[in-house]
Amino acid sequence: MTKKDKELKEIAKLEKARAFHQHKYYFPLLIIILSIVYIVDELTSSVRGVVETYTICDLFNTTFGSDEYNMASGTLGLVTTAAYLIYLVSPFYKSLADKYGRRPFLIINTLGMGVGMLVCIISRSIPVFILGTVIMTFFTPNDMQVIYIMECAPKQHRAKLCSITKGLALISVSLLGFFVKFFVNEAVPSTWRNVFIIPIILAFIIGIFAIFYVHETPVYTEKRLEYLKASEEERMAAAEAEKQEQENEKKNSISVWGAFKYIFTHKQTRAIAIVALIMAFSTGYTGKYQPMIQAGVANGIMTNDSANIILMFYPVINGIFTMLGGFLTDSLGRKKSALILGLWAAVGLAIFAYGCIYPLNPYFIGFAYGVSIAGLWSISDMIYFVITSESTPTEIRASVVGSMQLVGMVGTGLNMVYNNVVTMIAGSLNLPFVLTVAYLPLMAVSLAIMMLMVKETKDVDLDNVQVD
Repeated sequence: MTKKDKELKEIAKLEKARAFHQHKYYFPLLIIILSIVYIVDELTSSVRGVVETYTICDLFNTTFGSDEYNMASGTLGLVTTAAYLIYLVSPFYKSLADKYGRRPFLIINTLGMGVGMLVCIISRSIPVFILGTVIMTFFTPNDMQVIYIMECAPKQHRAKLCSITKGLALISVSLLGFFVKFFVNEAVPSTWRNVFIIPIILAFIIGIFAIFYVHETPVYTEKRLEYLKASEEERMAAAEAEKQEQENEKKNSISVWGAFKYIFTHKQTRAIAIVALIMAFSTGYTGKYQPMIQAGVANGIMTNDSANIILMFYPVINGIFTMLGGFLTDSLGRKKSALILGLWAAVGLAIFAYGCIYPLNPYFIGFAYGVSIAGLWSISDMIYFVITSESTPTEIRASVVGSMQLVGMVGTGLNMVYNNVVTMIAGSLNLPFVLTVAYLPLMAVSLAIMMLMVKETKDVDLDNVQVD
């Protein structure tokens, strides 16, 4: 097939996609599919966490709370932490969607999550389980469904649809609590594999469904058709213009080191970076919530039924309060909403940890944990994206925002190391106490720095940011 034939075939496919965009039932069907993809994404991100203790007991043939378990948990945690280095490849992978279109990567990501979960449940050895973890870790953060919504939804409904689909996806994590309740046998640790089955089936079904019923986004479709229908002279002129634009952007852009230099030589961004680092470190308990709950069960503080109630209830609260957090940020300003969100995170953590150490109503514990992580992730998004963007000049904004996320990744890496080392030293039965006494003071410090050193940015003119 000649190059011309390939282009004609691609034009026909894109023209078909354009026709589907105009169909009155296509957009509602697309939103349903994207919502299910979002649900698969959240289930994949959370499924290992809800069965962590069972997984370790099964793969290492040990029992929760024993010295062997503590060493196995810490060792596996430190090894799987290295899997997050795959995030370094993620930006390059995401950029391929600009060249080859959004649709292939929406499908690949969805099926990839299913493959990662499948590798985990068929694993009978640690290396194979880690391989499944790496695959899951690679495909979950790409969020191509969000790009689809942004490029397919009418302008006046974009933010609303993003918020609603994200809230529904977060709430769907409660299904994992039901799966644990109905599919896991406490006496047979290997039954943790059953919790993965429905998310795997859902990933493959919706991935295959997307192959037949999802078409390329209007934005990419029109841009690509414009190129394919242009003459060779027009293409050369467009390529030259794009090259010139890239050169201009390169002149105005700064390197990663330049972005870090900017961050740490300005009072506003330096304070934001300190807050981001400390707050990222403070998120460590979100990776150990199931062992913290299991410690409560093992210590006789709660029953397995109470633990399942917490796992089923907290995602609902998380989804509801995450949506509320978005309204707070726009209505109250950045600093006031940061204080409220930070208090949600801190008070929620304190109550959740207390409920793992002393008897407390499981619904109240689940409510506290849901509010805590909703506040935590909302304030994190605000720090990394909103406040950083509103504190940085336009020409270097993208570089600084990207570098600020790297600061957050350093904090996340540190909390992973701390979690696993403290598990080996203090023991899994003491996790509710040792994690809380480390993370609560850090949250308080980060909020104090936010209130005292970071200036309000709500009404800033993004085109004329005045630094410090």
